[in-house]
Amino acid sequence: MVYNMTDTNIKIGLLDLEMSQFDIPKKVVILSVRVNNKYKEVNGENVKTDEVSKITSTVLDADKVKVLTDMGISTDDLKAINLEIIGNLDKIAKLAQNDSLLNVSVELIRPKVRLAWNMARSNWAGVKIVCEDIKVLGE
Repeated sequence: MVYNMTDTNIKIGLLDLEMSQFDIPKKVVILSVRVNNKYKEVNGENVKTDEVSKITSTVLDADKVKVLTDMGISTDDLKAINLEIIGNLDKIAKLAQNDSLLNVSVELIRPKVRLAWNMARSNWAGVKIVCEDIKVLGE
């Protein structure tokens, strides 16, 4: 997307960063997954709906996990990557709710890098991968 330099309504969190600046894994192993639902206002109160807005997860680079596992070394010291899935949500949400995605290798479909919001500090801190979809590869 192209923005006008005088635009004052740019949402920084939706800006895609230059991919060539990052070493993005092609395959990842999912450590945890959380389904985020949309909320709508009912009688002045925010009420959770059944509609999924996004799926957030923490992942590790699958190639690094394989190398360390083959060498008998623990992957506990690897730093997790934040992943946000924003497409094909119904199918992925069903898998996530059944814990079918945990410790499974997946391929990222159309990944992008964006700034990550730190809720505790209320500021932008670090980056995350945002992808349209995932392809489950197996364990």
